[in-house]
Amino acid sequence: MRIGQLATQSGLPAHTIRFYESKQLLPETARSHNGYREYKPAALERLGLIQLCQRLGFSLGEMQVLFARDGEWDKDDIMHKLSERAAEIEAMQQQLSAQKQEIISVQARLKSLWDKGQCFTSEELALEISKTK
Repeated sequence: MRIGQLATQSGLPAHTIRFYESKQLLPETARSHNGYREYKPAALERLGLIQLCQRLGFSLGEMQVLFARDGEWDKDDIMHKLSERAAEIEAMQQQLSAQKQEIISVQARLKSLWDKGQCFTSEELALEISKTK
C-alpha cells in the first residue's frame, strides 16, 4: 500500500509516517518502479504499536531501542520497562499531589490575609519558598 492508504488506515498524517521512518521506527520500505513507497501490512501494525507506546508515555528514543531488535522481543525487558514507566507515573502523581496540597495551602493563606485587608509579606513569601527546598 502507498503512504496515502497507510495514512488513511492508521489515522496518521503522511508527514508523521515519514517522520517515523526517518527515526527508524518503521522498517525501510521498498519503492515501486515509479518511486512510490510500498508499505507492507506490518507497517500498519507497527504504527499501532508506536501509538500505544506514545500513549503509555515512552519517548521516541526508547521506542527506537525497542524496535531496533528487528522483531526479537525480549519479554523480560518489556515487562521491566513497563514496570519502570508505572513507577515513574506513580512518582509524578505523588509530586503532583504534593504540589496541589501546597497550592491549596497558599491559596487559603492568601485568602485569609486578603480577607483581612493584608498582603503576603516578603518574609512570608521567603518562608513559603524555603518550604519547597
